Amino acid sequence: MSLKSLISRTLHGKRALLYRPAKAPRGDVRGRVVDSALKTQTRLSYPSRQEVLAAYAAGTPVKEIASRYGIYRGTVWKIVTGAGQPTRNHELSPAVREEARRLYESGLTLAEITKKLGVGRVNARAAIVGSGGTMRPRGRKHK
Repeated sequence: MSLKSLISRTLHGKRALLYRPAKAPRGDVRGRVVDSALKTQTRLSYPSRQEVLAAYAAGTPVKEIASRYGIYRGTVWKIVTGAGQPTRNHELSPAVREEARRLYESGLTLAEITKKLGVGRVNARAAIVGSGGTMRPRGRKHK
């Protein structure tokens, strides 16, 4: 408090603070929303967490579950592992791994391989390296 304010309050008496009504708690259909965090966080209720677990067990993609409940993909993993539910492992078959390596060595880019085989970039790269291939330097494809 500044010295001027202190003197003024001493001479004139302390003024009553204005009454401010309490803020109404924020929320939406999923439950209470925390407003003290840097980013707004949605607190999932117990039934919503059970729905996340059921959707994951049914094979729904994690990205779809996260967008449906307005949470991060990492939060889905935390809910699943916290409940002790086994996680899905999308390991590629040896034939697909070998095909990815063969295509990469024939000159296709990683993006072209992922499109052709219908796998993710990380899985395609792991398949190439795991089956004995080496990655080319990043940059334009040389013809």
